[in-house]
Order: sequence, then structure tokens, then C-alpha cells
Amino acid sequence: MVFRFWMEVLFLCFLAAIPSRAQVANNTSLVGTVTDANGVVMGAKVTAVNVGTNDTYSATADEQGNYSITFVREGTYTITTEHTGFRKSVQNGIFVEINRTVRTDVRLEVGSVSQSVVVDAAVPAISTDEATLAETINSRSVVDLPLNGRDALQLAATTSNVIVGPKSSQTAIPPGEDFIGAGQREITNSLTLDGITIMNNLITVTHVVPSVDAVEEVQVQNGNYTAQYGSY
Repeated sequence: MVFRFWMEVLFLCFLAAIPSRAQVANNTSLVGTVTDANGVVMGAKVTAVNVGTNDTYSATADEQGNYSITFVREGTYTITTEHTGFRKSVQNGIFVEINRTVRTDVRLEVGSVSQSVVVDAAVPAISTDEATLAETINSRSVVDLPLNGRDALQLAATTSNVIVGPKSSQTAIPPGEDFIGAGQREITNSLTLDGITIMNNLITVTHVVPSVDAVEEVQVQNGNYTAQYGSY
């Protein structure tokens, strides 16, 4: 189950701990370029394995050496790249956050496929393949942070420039929750669950309150959204 919350300057995503990959609606992807000493390598097979779940994804480098694996689950990955006439490349520790595009370029070395070049990846300081600005609350923080009523929506207010709106009350008529980000009006909010809106735009609140027990990760996007959010 994926929960998203977005304002004109704010977007919040909840990733629920559900094992079924088909239920995860997100833009999380792995991209990169495969090269050797002479330039790009076309036709290389790229396999990404989620270390925590063993989910496996694969792609083939195109004529420009680029590969793209979309709709992957968040987590830590091992990326293996193989091509005839080259040593196998194994890159460990590729960390992927929800709704982020993570670039992992590969440089192959001439040799036998039975030989391997193993690299432990460093976490990049910035993402070079998207302009989205975001904050992520990891699973440890989701569990440890004190929340009134174990309401996962309140995690939004732990990020910068976000406060709980004046309409938030489960005892009001009608009950619901709203947020204000960077001083914007609540009408600019958008909340979705598994890609389906749960926002009542007439009264600018949501009635759906996911339990913190069902949430694995929270991401707040606060600028430069992708085209899929262009309806607002």
C-alpha cells in the first residue's frame, strides 16, 4: 500500500509494508549507462536484486548503453552486469528510496564472464536524474517517533515547512485531517493511496488514516514534481 500527500510545494508518500510488488504504485527506478574503455556497451544484461526481499528485476542496455528498470521496491540492491567478452560487474549496497531515480553507471573490463569485479557502492550526495526535492522518513523513524493515536499522517508534520491544518480532527463533522505546507492553502493538497485519490477537495481533508503499523517509509516532496502530478 502506497500513500502519497502532495501540495503545491509539498508531496508526501507512505509506503506500506506489503510484500506484493503489484500493489506498489510508484516511480522508483534504477537507471545507468554501461561502458567499457572504448565507449558504450550495447546489449549488456543488467540484473538488480533487492537484498531484503529478493525481488529480482532485469533490463538490457540499449544502443546507447543505457538501461532503465522502473517500478522497483525501495531497499538496498545488488546490481550485476554481464556481457560476452567482459568480466561480470557486481555492485553492492545500492540504496533506493521510494519515488526516487537512482543512477548506477557500470564500467566493464575485458575478460572472462567467470571473472567478477565487485564494487561496494557509496551513497551519492545528490540525484542527477531528477530535479525533485524530497525528505524521507525511514522505517526506523516511522516506528520510533511518538504519534498521537499511531496516526501515520502526522509524520508529515515532522518535516520542514509542514504543519497540521486547522481542520484536522477525527471528532469534527465531517472528521478528517489536513496539512499546510510552506503557507499554501489546503485546496492545493493531493493525497493518494495506491495511486487512487483519498482527498476530499470539497472540504480539503482526507478521511483515510493509515496506521503507523502499516507504513514502512514516508517521503515528502517539496518542489519540482514529475509530470504525473500535473493535474494540480
